[in-house]
Amino acid sequence: MSDKEYVATIKQICEFLQSDPTPDVIQGLRDSFSNLSMHLKAGPFLEVFETTISNIPFGALFSLLAAPDNKLIVSVADVTGQLLNPVTWTMVHQTFEDYIIQGLAHPHSTFSEHYGPHLWKCLEGKSDTDTTKLAKRVLVHLFNVGMAKDYLFSKDSLKVVNSLLSGNESQRFRVYDVVTAAIGRSDEIFEFLCQKGIIDAFVKEGDSDDIMAVMNWHELLPILCTAKSAYDYFSLQGIFSKSLQQLNSNDAETASATYSLLQASTLKLFSRMVDAQGVNPAEFLAEYDIAPVLGRLISTEGSESELKSTAIRCLGAAGNNAGALEHLAAENTALEALADTYGRSIGHQRVEYLQTIACIFGHAPQPTNTTSQACYELYSRLAQGKFLVSVTQEIMKGFEESCAAGFAVIQKMAGHAWGVREIASSKTVVNFLLTRDSSRVKTAQQWQFSAVQAIAEAKDAQGAFDSDDYSRIARYVKEGPYYVDSTPQVALGSS
Repeated sequence: MSDKEYVATIKQICEFLQSDPTPDVIQGLRDSFSNLSMHLKAGPFLEVFETTISNIPFGALFSLLAAPDNKLIVSVADVTGQLLNPVTWTMVHQTFEDYIIQGLAHPHSTFSEHYGPHLWKCLEGKSDTDTTKLAKRVLVHLFNVGMAKDYLFSKDSLKVVNSLLSGNESQRFRVYDVVTAAIGRSDEIFEFLCQKGIIDAFVKEGDSDDIMAVMNWHELLPILCTAKSAYDYFSLQGIFSKSLQQLNSNDAETASATYSLLQASTLKLFSRMVDAQGVNPAEFLAEYDIAPVLGRLISTEGSESELKSTAIRCLGAAGNNAGALEHLAAENTALEALADTYGRSIGHQRVEYLQTIACIFGHAPQPTNTTSQACYELYSRLAQGKFLVSVTQEIMKGFEESCAAGFAVIQKMAGHAWGVREIASSKTVVNFLLTRDSSRVKTAQQWQFSAVQAIAEAKDAQGAFDSDDYSRIARYVKEGPYYVDSTPQVALGSS
């Protein structure tokens, strides 16, 4: 075919597109797109391609999705597929997402089958680029609106997915990120991905010699366990029991910086698993009891241990879940270690202790009697029963982190009846809380206000404080976090 023939065909399509969709026009478009498809296949491809996209924009092609003729739809889909092969994502990303959604949502399978593979291919490469980020975002979006198995996991799409999973770590984990979003839609998707071997490929990442790959794997596991079927499957695979066994290992050969990173990552995995939607936190910790490990690491002497700091933070993350806290209180090892070592903590690690205690005290807006009692028992053991004094001393150091952590503890104490009583029983603490210090940074002043406000809103507050203190608390809240007394001061001078 000559060049003039493909130019004439494109010109004819443009004329038809500007005409009313009569039966003759539909027939003409059908024949013209069939001819254009042959021109693209016969070549010269680049010349036909450039002439086509210069005269027929993608928007015009997608306007034919509503054409009342299946044969025309098939012809347009064939042409569109050929045009998309050499087009990079960045060439069309400003408008391409809408077109892809239209194509995937179209009832004719010819359209939907074209776009899934193209989207997945955009995840290729070692480095994150605007293309990979946008492609991943679009794929996740499509799963969130329900366009999953039938479109994005078609036979051709799965070929591309499997190709990506045989490549470098970056593109493998881009696929897993998208798969995570898909599994969040339904258990059915998880079962389907198991059948296709994609979940088994993910499981194998946990045995990688690449520490970064394993850490990324740990990050995704709790998110995947949004589906209970996913948690049950991973549990049957022995993933959690193996991870716990690694944490309990005292092999001297494992005492390396790399292994410490792996331990820290594994600790975070367990602390995040208690919040996974497909997991019962108390049952999870009963089966995979991380508390003795946390207790052992928290009891480690020295304030420079990063692994100890990780254990402290992970105890706070786990203890912030009411179901997990019930188990931790009954098991007691980790909470006892926290109380016993609190007094020896200094510097930034003291702040970490306070942050963890605040997380535990604040595990629920309305704690149960069981969990509130667990918090009280922890409180009573801290600083030999003088914990509130210790907290105020930490705040008085004036450092922003210390102030925020200390006031956060008091704020969370106000969520418990015993906490309100403890605060009210100390006139020194009450006066301290109601004394403003404008030299503190605004963040610290805001945290102080939040603590006082929580006390004022506590249902037990009015009965716990004497009328004078309660009035002062109410006035403090009314004045706001940054109130400055503007009452003029009389200067006394000598004559």
